[in-house]
Amino acid sequence: MTYQPKTQIFCIECGDKKAIARKLCRRCYTRARTANRLNDYPTIQPQDVFEDRFEKSDGCWEWMANRNQYGYGIFLLPGEKPVRAHRYSYEFYVGPIPEGKVIMHICDNPPCVNPAHLRVGTKAENNADTARKRRHNYGLNHWNGRLSDADVAAIRASDEPRKALAKRYGVDYSHIWRIQAGTHRR
Repeated sequence: MTYQPKTQIFCIECGDKKAIARKLCRRCYTRARTANRLNDYPTIQPQDVFEDRFEKSDGCWEWMANRNQYGYGIFLLPGEKPVRAHRYSYEFYVGPIPEGKVIMHICDNPPCVNPAHLRVGTKAENNADTARKRRHNYGLNHWNGRLSDADVAAIRASDEPRKALAKRYGVDYSHIWRIQAGTHRR
């Protein structure tokens, strides 16, 4: 399957026109097809397009094309199959990703595709790393958050019954208990 790029790749024959297929412009492609020489020319591969979509620097290689809602780069493989750009980068520069593993960013920068900033880990390791670095959303920033840090401090300082606190703050009794016990929102 030939990959149709969305960026400019120039013809390898004449060098001055945009390639459409086989890394040839329309004129050179027609000439090669007429001469029955299309197999002499390479097809456009995902890696040809991939490297045009990020900016290299000494640190992070910033993905400049499409990103998802969390900031991770999205790269389309042939057949319009979306893959996260950092996963593609790891597989392209380092090697295959073991089954059931995730690719973690050491730099904590979701659009980064620098293979030196990526490492293989388990989902549990990734979640522990996220929690340790406080990158999870807590309090009112969480999608289901109802209590501010001031509310949590007030709950801990209160002598009111837990049922009354739960009713006042609109949360479950068990949530008040975990806050007062120190197991939530430390």
